[in-house]
Amino acid sequence: MDKTIGIKQLVTLIALALIPVFVLAEKKNIYLEHSNTLTFDQDRLPDCQILNGDVRFRHENAVMYCDSAYFYSKTNTLDAFSNVRMIQGDSIYVYGDFLFYNGNTKLARLRRNIRVENGSATLFTDSLNYDRLRNVCYYFDHGTIVDSTNVLKSVNGTFFPKSNDAIFQKKVSLTNKDMELLSDTLKYNTQSHIAKIVGPSNIYFDKSEIYSTSGWYDTDKDISELYKRSLLKDHDGHNITGDTIKYRKSSGEAEALSNVVMNDTIDNIILTGGYAYYNESVDSAYVIKKATLISFQPDDTDSIYSTADTLFYVKKDSITNLKGYYNVQSWGKDFQGIADSTFYSTADSIGRMFGTPVAWEGKNQSTGDSILIYTKNGNIDRIETIGSAFMFMKNDSIAYNQLSGKRITCYVDSNKLNKIFVDGNARSIYFAEEESDTATRAASDTVDYVGINVSESSEMTIYIDENNKMKQIILTPASKGVMYTPDKISNTEITKLKGLLDCYKIRPADKYDIYNPKDKNTLRQAAAAKPKHKRKKR
Repeated sequence: MDKTIGIKQLVTLIALALIPVFVLAEKKNIYLEHSNTLTFDQDRLPDCQILNGDVRFRHENAVMYCDSAYFYSKTNTLDAFSNVRMIQGDSIYVYGDFLFYNGNTKLARLRRNIRVENGSATLFTDSLNYDRLRNVCYYFDHGTIVDSTNVLKSVNGTFFPKSNDAIFQKKVSLTNKDMELLSDTLKYNTQSHIAKIVGPSNIYFDKSEIYSTSGWYDTDKDISELYKRSLLKDHDGHNITGDTIKYRKSSGEAEALSNVVMNDTIDNIILTGGYAYYNESVDSAYVIKKATLISFQPDDTDSIYSTADTLFYVKKDSITNLKGYYNVQSWGKDFQGIADSTFYSTADSIGRMFGTPVAWEGKNQSTGDSILIYTKNGNIDRIETIGSAFMFMKNDSIAYNQLSGKRITCYVDSNKLNKIFVDGNARSIYFAEEESDTATRAASDTVDYVGINVSESSEMTIYIDENNKMKQIILTPASKGVMYTPDKISNTEITKLKGLLDCYKIRPADKYDIYNPKDKNTLRQAAAAKPKHKRKKR
């Protein structure tokens, strides 16, 4: 019983062992299917079949054609010459001048005038290796892939016919009628026409360009998604950088996410934030999430930083308009401001502040219904406060030199206040100081006052000295004034005009403090308490 079982087992093992050998041998053999002539030259080419005329081979599901060939049946290899054609299944067609094929490794090496057709994609090169075992083609001496949308060129390339994926390396270019992409490494799918950026790459359009090291670009839909601090810029001086950029070239729309920087190099303006939307077709944008506007100078000495819940940017006919909505704060070395909304236009170089605005310049504070900042050559030229205008110049914790009227205009020269004009119901309180030289005044912690001047006029002009002190007040003829003695300094009915409100606590301290919320309730309550002006009936 045991002996019988042993023999059966042995026969079975031998049979099982032989099956793979026969299958493998049958599977790997190259078969010659046709040739007009077959000759031998054992001295020059031993064990070689010399074939000429309409030569055809078959290896598994691949058929190979050529004009002539050397066939080595013992080594299962062949060399094919002239009009070489290989058909893999029913989808891959390979053409060339020379083919060196190994049936054991399934590696086809083709040289000169090579063309690989796979669906709508065609590969052109002069040196191609086609690994049929892994179904991959790779070239290493310049190649070009052309499909229904794009032309791709590179020094080295790898193409996977089954998945339609390709990898390009060294001097890569992807071009079509609308764009050109240059890179050192690129992945591409010839069916979806999507290019995957995996290294430093530049994409050039007619009026814009992209720099990115990571992302993808759909060349059919003209949309892209870019990562790792990519850059989008146009030829009108706009640059957009973000951790992620989504760009729809067909509509000109772009979205930038996280650490966004938008730069207008023409007007020296920078917008930053956590999210930005830009439409290049109408040249407009908005920024949210810690939105910041930087109106900068090259040396950063006079740059002004402004933040708002939302910042809007619109440019038309070389005129730039900037709007900030809600919780606007600004900081510059010589100017700070707070407002509910702002508007600035390069058409007149005027910045407008609305909604209980407050503006500070040095020790001076201005409040009103609206404040206009006029600029010239990037510097403040004058500040105009309109409607319930109020301004003070603070000397110390008690003494405030104050002005109020319908309109107050402050004139600035070399970033210093030198003249103030008050128009309409002009009132002033001025603390007259004892005469002393500049050095003595700077060294003293206290100020000695000789009187308190309270004046009313329809108009008044005040001239300011280099120490930000009132040196001269000019009133209209129909005016009145009273000089009070210094002992009245603590009498607030004399020393404070209606509307005085020191907003020092909410004044932005630096360019970082503008992001800290400020409580404007006191300001809003004061504005609500103002008498409403009724319109006259016509």
